[in-house]
Amino acid sequence: MTETLLDRIARALADVPIRQNDNGVNVYLGLATRLDMASTTLSVIRPELDRLLARAAERETDGSARVLPAKFVTDAMAQIPDALPRDFA
Repeated sequence: MTETLLDRIARALADVPIRQNDNGVNVYLGLATRLDMASTTLSVIRPELDRLLARAAERETDGSARVLPAKFVTDAMAQIPDALPRDFA
């Protein structure tokens, strides 16, 4: 069985305590509430996901998708300092 995006969001919400009861035990959302929240979340982000997927598919078909050469990536990574400047530390 494959896990859908809805399942993944609902599972992530299962790990978030919403309050503690009188005994100090964490209380979590029930499955129905988690699924409702995940469904609402998906309804908001689905148009953006679809737009991004369509754009990626379009780039694959017209050949405009580019892959950066490894040397370019390695050189760019080498220019990142190992520590923050004194002003930001």
